[in-house]
Amino acid sequence: MAEEITREFYEGFQRGKLDRWDALIAEDVLVNSPAGFDQHGLEAFKEFAVGFLGIAKQIDLVDEHLALDGDGDGRGFITFNLHWKHDREFFGLAPTGREGTSVETALLTVRDHRIVRIDVADNTVDLPIYLWARRWANPHNINPEPLIVGIRRDA
Repeated sequence: MAEEITREFYEGFQRGKLDRWDALIAEDVLVNSPAGFDQHGLEAFKEFAVGFLGIAKQIDLVDEHLALDGDGDGRGFITFNLHWKHDREFFGLAPTGREGTSVETALLTVRDHRIVRIDVADNTVDLPIYLWARRWANPHNINPEPLIVGIRRDA
């Protein structure tokens, strides 16, 4: 079951079969993304993913890992390379024909064998800079709950 969570998450996304997420992701999942999605809810997350699938031409799995205890609690991640082409409207932005890649990592928090939190990190700047240049609003000051609060270096 453990390996199935990360692989099934990826396969559901890359194939556009988001109903496959129903067995993996909690209904009230919390999702944080630099692309502007910071809220609860599986259905809302699916709608957000559909926007990316609209410009995705290929989604490669780059890396995955999952570590769960005997209760099915733990953390994991998947890293994928999104090959995109802006050849249709994308979150209200008119198509330009521009294309590129964007390497993304989804950090997964798992409770009882279900994903309850997803923190998405964009490992490249290609897609975010492209969107920013077209005046697409990017969130600022996102502060996910830390595992350890670091020391203040300006004190």
